[in-house]
Amino acid sequence: MGMPEILLVVQTVLLVPFFVSMALRMKGNYLVHGIIMIVLAAIGWVAVVGSLPNFMDSSFMQNYMSPPSALGLVGLHISFGVASLIFGTWLVALWRPHSTDFGAKSKRIWQLAAILWVLAYVVGLLLFVALRTTFLG
Repeated sequence: MGMPEILLVVQTVLLVPFFVSMALRMKGNYLVHGIIMIVLAAIGWVAVVGSLPNFMDSSFMQNYMSPPSALGLVGLHISFGVASLIFGTWLVALWRPHSTDFGAKSKRIWQLAAILWVLAYVVGLLLFVALRTTFLG
């Protein structure tokens, strides 16, 4: 299993606690939601910082530019992913255990983080399929 497959598995596995966290938030359990979001945001930033050396390696990047259209998908994936991390980090920064107004203050932020995370995942999945399979041509 290569690095792209490992990253796809990890991102898929992390999507599960993300949805669990969102469901808990909608039920008003902000404590567990906040804890899960702290963990996920930390893992996200570690993954981004950890992958930076790979993007600096030209031989690594050639794999993602073989069909020129893949470059656009890479850009979208990175844009959505970093934006979702920024909103997720902002959400974590606003969270206070036992806060009475956290839900109202952060509603739009968590919606944007959720939408962006799902978009980043879908674009990443399309990128994986385009580059690692013959399904899309």
